Amino acid sequence: MICRRAFLAATAALAIVPALAGAQGRADDYPSKPVTMVVVFPSGQAGDVLARILGEALTKIWGQSLIVDNKAGAAGAIGSAYVARAKADGYTLLLGSTGPMAVAPHFNKNIGYDPRKDFSPIMTVAGVGYTLVVPANSRFKTLQDMIAAAKFAPGKLNYASAGTGSTQHLMMEMLKQRAGIDLLHVPYKGLQPAYIDLFGGSLDAFFDTQPGVMPFLQAGKIRVLAVSTAQRVATLPDVPTVAESGFPGFDVLGWYGLVAPRGLDPAIGNKLNADLKKALATESVKGSLSKLGMFAIGSSPDDLGRFIDSEMNKFGAVIKTGNISVE
Repeated sequence: MICRRAFLAATAALAIVPALAGAQGRADDYPSKPVTMVVVFPSGQAGDVLARILGEALTKIWGQSLIVDNKAGAAGAIGSAYVARAKADGYTLLLGSTGPMAVAPHFNKNIGYDPRKDFSPIMTVAGVGYTLVVPANSRFKTLQDMIAAAKFAPGKLNYASAGTGSTQHLMMEMLKQRAGIDLLHVPYKGLQPAYIDLFGGSLDAFFDTQPGVMPFLQAGKIRVLAVSTAQRVATLPDVPTVAESGFPGFDVLGWYGLVAPRGLDPAIGNKLNADLKKALATESVKGSLSKLGMFAIGSSPDDLGRFIDSEMNKFGAVIKTGNISVE
């Protein structure tokens, strides 16, 4: 019996060797044809620009083209579901982000994909911080000032977002829940028109990405009360974080992560991760990210998988507590 078991074990081990060799061979040859990166943002938006920056750098590394395919719509669900159904051979990738990967599935149970189960994580590529802004002439000099005013007059202060269920909306809901305050939500179709109302005095505050606020900050039209990330940002060193302002653990990052359909050969995933790290380390990519107001992250595949799970849990809790729905 012992001899038979030893024989079977040895036979199984020998069977694994060709499979591992085949996987490594595919990774060594990857990519042998153009790769498509699906982007869920319209052409010209930050995520689209990031994809094209990465595509140019990876094309130089591979000697093969990386094609950016814009599949926008349905809060990123169309492009995400498309990649979830694609062949897991490494030639169809998705540049995911907070909205489609951590928020949208909570509002649509028939969205067509599960961020936790339907993708093979490759890397959290880059991030961008959010800032809480008020008009330059606002009576609020700090976040604590705004919180105190909201507690004194519940429901009197308002805030804008880029739409119900947007990251900006859920961030402020998270702050409301942590602070125990009541603010009136005013959703817009994008934040550009909200700035006009902010300057005019009909809006009190909102969150926007750092790149979005910088032109108005430099023009002296707004004041930044806090940044959303766990650490202060280098370009706004004197602005405290929300966590420093009395809400420990508050940490919201706008992020972009590369994933493939579930079942990707781990050897190909590791090669993609290594090549992306090479791309992020180049001076041209560093400079381009800086101009976009982004910073490189360069996580491992496992780290991205855990991050997606934690992001879904974080926003899911906010949505459930706030009883938030999207019509």
